[in-house]
Amino acid sequence: MNINRRTFLKTAAGAAIGATLPHFLSDQVFGKTRQPVREFHFSASKATVNLGEGPDFIAWTYNGQVPGPEIRVKEGEIIRVVLKNDLPEGTTIHWHGIPLQNIMDGVPAITQPAVKPGETFTYEFEARPAGSFLYHSHAGYQLDQGLYGSLIIEPLNEKTSYDREYTLVLEDWVMKDGGGTARTQRRPMQGMMHGRMPRRRSFGPSEGPLWEPFYDGYAVNGRVNSAIAPVVVRDGEKIKLRLINASSATTYFLRLAGHALTITHSDGTPIRPVDTDVVRIGMGERYDVTFVADNPGSWLLGAYDSGFGEGGLQIPVIYKGVNRKEPDGPTFHRGLRMATYFDFEALQPTETPIDRADRYYNQSLSGGMHSSYWTINGQVYPDSDPLIVRQGEWVRLRYGNHSMMSHPMHLHGHFFKVVNPSLPPERWILKDTVILDHMQRIEVEFFADNPGRWFHHCHNLYHMEAGMANVVVYEGDSQQI
Repeated sequence: MNINRRTFLKTAAGAAIGATLPHFLSDQVFGKTRQPVREFHFSASKATVNLGEGPDFIAWTYNGQVPGPEIRVKEGEIIRVVLKNDLPEGTTIHWHGIPLQNIMDGVPAITQPAVKPGETFTYEFEARPAGSFLYHSHAGYQLDQGLYGSLIIEPLNEKTSYDREYTLVLEDWVMKDGGGTARTQRRPMQGMMHGRMPRRRSFGPSEGPLWEPFYDGYAVNGRVNSAIAPVVVRDGEKIKLRLINASSATTYFLRLAGHALTITHSDGTPIRPVDTDVVRIGMGERYDVTFVADNPGSWLLGAYDSGFGEGGLQIPVIYKGVNRKEPDGPTFHRGLRMATYFDFEALQPTETPIDRADRYYNQSLSGGMHSSYWTINGQVYPDSDPLIVRQGEWVRLRYGNHSMMSHPMHLHGHFFKVVNPSLPPERWILKDTVILDHMQRIEVEFFADNPGRWFHHCHNLYHMEAGMANVVVYEGDSQQI
């Protein structure tokens, strides 16, 4: 196996650590390399919150706020987060999209025991690669109760090509004590658009996993409806938006009225800019987009309205000096451009094997019909077969979605390339989360360069908790949790 194959993912992700050196380094090594340490203290606890409209309710929070505090650091700095658990049950923090050392990945019973009530745990890892990321609890349904936040790693020597930047964390909320776990209804019937499937109103089973709830509100940075803070721009500026979908069970189709959007990054990784009218973003995905403020007025960055609550997800985009009471919202109709993975192209293509991977796994996604369980190859996690890999291998996952719903599949600890045979290699972009629609097939490939046990699952929280998951295990791993 040649050196380009062995080092592909590290090169593409900008990692500076060799294959034999773990991504997580001790304080002694940090001291030798003089990497600055950025320390954060998080208390996971219940708190009374209000999303700007609607009732006060008790959510599960980091430091009493939703979303949790934004972590913003420079590439190469050391992130140290001291987590204190003031909740009534165990919790963890997962660093979504960061290929760090296994013991820092934050998945209960796979990489660490859950942090017990009253105890603390310190997460520490190097901030690489640069990009827009997400952190959240990986314990039970805690994500849908409020435990998440944004993680922004700025390039060390970035030459900005924009004038103003906003981070927009997209959230679905049940505004009741306990969040999503307080309600076990399915959503009412809704139209189908690009994998959005109508579902009947019904109640969850008395035993087993919960149905997806019917959400009361769709928030941006912890605010709903008219309380959502506007994106303020000046005529002629180039604006960057970091779109981060922290929702538990909602995919968004976003369009900015009066403007086109340009996608520049997918899951934190730069791609060749792609112009689009609509951005589709699934649970766990992140997109950096830009637009030129060349149409003065008052506008809305809005979500496709089928299935959303009153007011939907509408983010005001306001030009300074323009007075208009009611912003103009976007329309959704046939003929709009909606960029897909197959329109993307790597900004800096890297050499990738195009003959054969070293190992293949078929991953058949199904379930949900007359059952509360979701499966991979007919198996329900934790009673699912592991995906055994050997360090240094290229591993290909062949997904096929045989269910009636879409599934955003996420792999921990690695980036993968979307490598459908119909795509030329220069279009094999790096991602860590990919959506599969009804009856769709997608192939991804990753390089096994990060030993340990890694969770692989649907990022719809209710599908994951209902069994749509398995574990990638490196040969020889003897880790016991």
